[in-house]
Order: sequence, then structure tokens, then C-alpha cells
Amino acid sequence: MKTRPFLDAWCSVRGPLVLLVMAVAVIAGAVGAVVAVSLGGTASAAPPLAIVTAQGETTPVKSRGDAADDAAIWFNVAMPEQSRILGTDKRRGLEVYDLQGQRVQSLPIGRLNNVDLRQGVMVNGQARDLAVATNRDEESLALFEITPEGEVILLGAVPTGLEEIYGACLYRHGDELHAFVNAKDGRYMQYRLALGGEEPTIVPLRYFRLDSQPEGCVADDSRSRLFVGEEDVGVWVMDASPDAASTRELIIEARDPLKADIEGLALYDNRYLVISSQGNHRFALLEATPPYRLQGIFRIDEDESDGIGHVRETDGLAVSAHDFGPGFEEGLVVVQDGRNSPENQNFKYLGWSHIAAALELTEQE
Repeated sequence: MKTRPFLDAWCSVRGPLVLLVMAVAVIAGAVGAVVAVSLGGTASAAPPLAIVTAQGETTPVKSRGDAADDAAIWFNVAMPEQSRILGTDKRRGLEVYDLQGQRVQSLPIGRLNNVDLRQGVMVNGQARDLAVATNRDEESLALFEITPEGEVILLGAVPTGLEEIYGACLYRHGDELHAFVNAKDGRYMQYRLALGGEEPTIVPLRYFRLDSQPEGCVADDSRSRLFVGEEDVGVWVMDASPDAASTRELIIEARDPLKADIEGLALYDNRYLVISSQGNHRFALLEATPPYRLQGIFRIDEDESDGIGHVRETDGLAVSAHDFGPGFEEGLVVVQDGRNSPENQNFKYLGWSHIAAALELTEQE
């Protein structure tokens, strides 16, 4: 297995103590799953299905078939209307779009799957906007910087040691930037990104494992909380701190009103968790704090007046609460469209206000 040289090298440096920590992490993960099933809750009654439409869409990705996958939103602080959408083409690389959906940049660097970003990360005393994406060709993390003008620059790629790398998300832990990276067999690694040298590197911090295939995840930096999706099971929540136990709580299952696969996860202003339920083309919105109440279910149908098609079989999604200007004053939602027939797959844009109105959300303190 490709993981052995990586783990052997790590353990040879850290010694028997690391082996003990790894073993405890595995045991804790298994115990956590048992505890979580008994404690986790699912909404007792499903809310009615709300129907919304998209307000914009991107140029289709260049690859045919199942190609578009995940998205991340970069907010241009100086000129919000010049913000950018990063979207992965898992057969080709990274695509960059403007708010009108036009492709402004293309980076054909390999089969990128999931992408995430953080802005204002301090590196050597300078604030930088950084993104990562999982590269399935190299089993690596591709690292990017986004300039103030919105240009995406590849900084390098870092091997992870994982086999069949899949999903990833970023987490800001104090002044550190961490990445949670998973593999198809359920393994998760938490890394610290070391970006101050000539070449980016990663430092392994924690290991845990789900019982089946994961993909999407998202971190609430302010509360040190990690949400992870297990495609056929549901969504778990756990502590994101690197020294925390790996116990986790199941907050919603992959059953009615959802249906496997559970795919993309994103947060709106750390208030709401948005989940892509690929099996029935729906999206769930939960409170992002205990008891994680289900607030609504919506589907994105065709807007005949604007000619923007429906959204089906969504993989990844991204959400931002920033004011991007007309149509997106209360925030922006970007979702992958798994069909977009008869053209190649693409990404659809929705204003948060449309979703909030359809679900009759009320302001929270």
C-alpha cells in the first residue's frame, strides 16, 4: 500500500509514542461511532420541500462526463463584484470563474476532486489567501494562492501518503491552517500546513477513520467543530482540535428526507449547515449548533424565464455570507450540477436570500 512508507517514516521519527497515539485514535474512532449512534438525533418530522431556482451559472467545464465536482468562493474585499469561484474538473484540473459565470482562468494540473480556501492566513507576517485541492493523480494536496486581483497561482503539491485520496476541507486553528483529508476507505488525516519555507509542506497531527466512504467535510473555525459526511450513513460532527478525541455524533442520517449519497457540506456564516443529498437531488439546511435542528429542504428547479436549468445529482457546493452585490447581497451559494444536459456539467449560482425566503428562515441572535 502507498500509505506504508509515509506512516513508517512518520513513526520512525516520532517513535513508539506515535504508534500508541495512532492506535488510541483508531479505537476512539470506533467507540465514538457507537456512542454517536446512540446519542445522535434526526429531525422527527420532515419539513415541506421548497422549490428555488438558480440566478446564474458557469460556462460548462471542458471535460465530458462526470467531471465538475466541488467549488470554493473567493471574496474580493476591495471589489466584491470581482470575486471568483474556484471549481474542480476532476478529469482535468481547476477552473476559475467570475460572478457572471465566465471562465477567467484554467489550470490543467490533474484530477482535482475537492477544493477549499481560507482568506487572510498569516504567513511570515503577511496575510495571504490560500486554497487547497485533492489531486487524485498524485495522491497529493495541491496548494494555491489567490492574489488581491483574483488570480490563482499554484504554489506546489504535497504528497499525503493516502491511497485513493478523495475529499478535503480547511480549518483555521488559532494562527495555524489545517487540512482534513480523506480517502475512499474512510481514513482521515488532519495536517498542519507549513507554508513559511521555500516549498509548502504538511505535518501530520491526527488520524481517525469512518466505517465507509466519506467525501465532503467543512469546519466551523470559530467553534473548532468539524462536520464530515459519510456517503451512505449521514453527517457527523466532532471536535476539530488536533488533540481532541475522535468521538463523533450523528446529526442527520442518509434517509428520508435525505437519500444517499451525502456529498457536499458548507456553512452559511457558521449559523447554518447546508448538505447536498445527491440521491434525491435535494439540499438540507440544519442549524450549525446543537441540537442541529433541520430547518428546511429545498430543490433547485429550472427557471424557464431565464433559461437556467434545474440542478440534479449535486456533488460539491460552497456558501458565503458576504455581500457580493446585486442579487447576492445576503450571500452566495454555488452548487455543482451533475447533469446540465445537453452540455457538459457546470456550477449554478443562487442568492442566499432566495433560499432564506423559500424556507421562511428567521433572523437569529
